[in-house]
Amino acid sequence: MKKQPSEVLKSLQAVLPESRGFAWRLSGRQNLEFYALLYGLRGKEASERIGYLLDLTGLRERADDGYQRYSTGMQRRLLLCRALLRDTPVLLFDEPTTGLDPTSAMEFRHLLGETLSHQEGKTIFLSTHNLPEAQEICDRVAILDRGKITACDTPRNIQYAMSDEKVLHITFIDAVFSPVHERMLNGIERVPGVRGVTPDVDAERDLLAVSVRADKSLALSSILPLMLEADLTIGDVNTQEPTLEEAFTAITKRGGGQRAP
Repeated sequence: MKKQPSEVLKSLQAVLPESRGFAWRLSGRQNLEFYALLYGLRGKEASERIGYLLDLTGLRERADDGYQRYSTGMQRRLLLCRALLRDTPVLLFDEPTTGLDPTSAMEFRHLLGETLSHQEGKTIFLSTHNLPEAQEICDRVAILDRGKITACDTPRNIQYAMSDEKVLHITFIDAVFSPVHERMLNGIERVPGVRGVTPDVDAERDLLAVSVRADKSLALSSILPLMLEADLTIGDVNTQEPTLEEAFTAITKRGGGQRAP
């Protein structure tokens, strides 16, 4: 970027949610035609590119409506069309779903992750404070702390790197709590790596489930035999994983303050 900034600019397009520049009296298509001229696209080439982008973003049916009639989500998609006119391989987004309703935000995330990244092969960088969003669509996440990258890996690896425990939630079928089960719980608590055991028993003394808080390296096979010995029929086994938000909090606390990802 320092040695050849002009070449970098040819390959990079920024997409800012609060970007202005669309004429409210023009239709979505007319706005794109205007920007196509600015980007050096003419005639058939411009028409074909605009048509392709309108189909890609689902705006074809509303392309000839006035821009002032567009919802926030549609305006965001038209902004994406404008950014894609140049067909650059790298796209940079700043808070791409800010201000969108849940349905529009979900559709836009799908557009980024599935359509642009997987189908179009674009490289996408995005800055966001929405960590569930980053966890959902990003292949890699970097956390910045005072201008420096303090963590950069897959969301899953970052989650587990900052957590030393997990929670196993095991449900049972037709189990009535008895002294046998009490001994089972005591036995699980003595298993190396187990930090706590919480049974879920209802008013009728039915043993519905057990939650086991343990080291993240604990193997499920180390506690299952104890449940089978207690003649329990297991329904489901779920692992409650640490979230990216929890990892982010741990990283920023370690660095001495709250930082933006």
